[in-house]
Amino acid sequence: MKKYKKPDDESESTKPRSSPQDIASVIRRFVSDSEMASKLQKYSIFNHWEEIVGDGIGSRTKPEKISRDILYISVTNSTWANELSMMSGQLLQKINNYIGSDAIKELRFKVK
Repeated sequence: MKKYKKPDDESESTKPRSSPQDIASVIRRFVSDSEMASKLQKYSIFNHWEEIVGDGIGSRTKPEKISRDILYISVTNSTWANELSMMSGQLLQKINNYIGSDAIKELRFKVK
């Protein structure tokens, strides 16, 4: 069996070598170059909920999921669900200001 030999112009010693890159900078560049950055920002509301809506609302509610630009929020009781539905415009503004875009179009509340 014959061994394949690379032509001289393709040898390892003549290939240009790229400089090593910090993995964090590679990940940052990938995230910023893709739609992932906006998705990460959108889903960051789950980790920063009380910071966004305040301690009073944050302690009685929990964001559950985002589907089709609708944020589903569980609340402790029906009184809070009613109160928050009347405040949904203000809450939407706070949430979207935090995200940096109008990514969330609607809020839906569910008693848990």
